[in-house]
Amino acid sequence: MSDGRWFDERAAPGVRVLYEAGRVLHHMRTGSHETLFMDNPQFGRMLMLDGVVQVTAADEFIYHEMMSHVPLLAHGSAEHVLIVGGGDCGLAEEVLKHRSVKRLVQVEIDPQIVSLSREHLGSMNAPVFQDPRFILETGDGAEYVATTEHRFDVILIDSTDPGAASLPLFTETFYRYARACLKPRGLLVAQLGVPFLHPMQFSASMKRLAATFPEVSCYLVPVPTYFGGPIALGWASTVLAPGEPGAEQLAERYAAAQLTTRYYTPEVHRAAFALPRYLQDEVAAAIRPDKGPAA
Repeated sequence: MSDGRWFDERAAPGVRVLYEAGRVLHHMRTGSHETLFMDNPQFGRMLMLDGVVQVTAADEFIYHEMMSHVPLLAHGSAEHVLIVGGGDCGLAEEVLKHRSVKRLVQVEIDPQIVSLSREHLGSMNAPVFQDPRFILETGDGAEYVATTEHRFDVILIDSTDPGAASLPLFTETFYRYARACLKPRGLLVAQLGVPFLHPMQFSASMKRLAATFPEVSCYLVPVPTYFGGPIALGWASTVLAPGEPGAEQLAERYAAAQLTTRYYTPEVHRAAFALPRYLQDEVAAAIRPDKGPAA
């Protein structure tokens, strides 16, 4: 994985990205993952799991703001939220900025990731552990949604890319159980990777979502350390369409929430759903497989 002070990420077949470690803070196998925390001259504190960059201090706000504020403001009155994965707890911090949220449950399979992130990434997650609304459950996210009696307004799947530990979170079975955990106006958002580098993975995930939910699409977030183009966040609901709410209502909700954001704005929120043609075609094929790509 490493060559001296450099660590490589295998972004796709035939593609590697190198990151210099100014300082290695922690490097070992913990539970389900090979875990690396290091400081990089450009991106600051970084977390890599199994050789893949998960989060960096420099750009985490882009991903975490867009994964949290887009669904919560689209919903408009979310009180109960579930995060599956998200062991660095940066997403939880953003969710808890919403005063409407009364309870946030986070299910993480590897408790050591949370413990190490609390130690090394305090600049982005420290408030989480002081908030009485935050409930951390240690366990398998797929098993949790299959067995819990709790119901949620918003479910956020902040998983690693498909692998031994996270593959169950990309199945149609998991999405069916997750839908059953949602309240009537509920909304699910899931990390679907970088479509340009992994088109088959993206297409398969969209088809599984579309087989489970009537309202399905995705939106795009350009995170510098996620190599290969924008990352896609899948959108799935029984009621809420991707274009909801309108610009005026969204702006009103953002102002009322009194959020301090560095990336998210209502305008960026709506623009993120403007997909390039090649992804429009993939989403259309997933939703209407009999018709295929648009002519």
